[in-house]
Amino acid sequence: MRTVIERLLYPLVAVAILGVDVVFASDALVALYNRGNEHYRAGDLDAAISAYERVIAQGLNNGEVYYNLGNAYFKNAQIGRAILSYERALNLMPGDRDVLANLQFVNAQKIDRESEDEANILTRVLQSVFAFFTLDALAVMVCVFVFGVGGVVVCWIFLPVRRLLWGGLVVVFVGGFLGSAAMLAFKAHQHSIPKAIILVDEAIGRSGPGSDFLQVFTLHEGTKVEIERVEGGWLLVRLHSGLGGWIEARALERI
Repeated sequence: MRTVIERLLYPLVAVAILGVDVVFASDALVALYNRGNEHYRAGDLDAAISAYERVIAQGLNNGEVYYNLGNAYFKNAQIGRAILSYERALNLMPGDRDVLANLQFVNAQKIDRESEDEANILTRVLQSVFAFFTLDALAVMVCVFVFGVGGVVVCWIFLPVRRLLWGGLVVVFVGGFLGSAAMLAFKAHQHSIPKAIILVDEAIGRSGPGSDFLQVFTLHEGTKVEIERVEGGWLLVRLHSGLGGWIEARALERI
């Protein structure tokens, strides 16, 4: 695997790596993607960004394209849009180690540092495990544990000789079901909350939806927020720390 720096320097160039999406993409779209890679390698970052954005605008919603777009934005000193692109890539390729590594690297360059960056090692491990499992994977796990419980109960009824073993397995499967179901419910809830990235140098958070309200905080480019409410041209956003306020909609873009 390439290091983070190497991955930031080189785009993904092989058409095959785009996966199933390429099967449905036109030759012109694939050619446009490859031209974006050529512009990137030549150092023409504006042209590379334009090509990747056009690929996405024409319907190829692929994690590798967003990954390369994030690389181009980062090298073009557009931290906010780089983070936005990596976050979108991660939504399409959950748990991808290269995307996670680059996202962590670029997040370290921004001004605002959320409290989650200072989490203890146990919290970081749990967060990594939680991030690794997708909604689909958790749904499959829940089904497996449900069928497991059913199978063990049947064995407990018809094979009473080993009821101690079956009873122990019931406890294991029920525990697994409850744990995976709780993770699935929480992740589904988190997934349903719209998130956004600050794209301007500074965004002022206010106590209400208007420029005449009291300023309560200032956020900087690249900061990730959750959107709780929309009112006119203002959004009520909340940080990971729980701090919330109203920000102009033009200051950010949804992931």
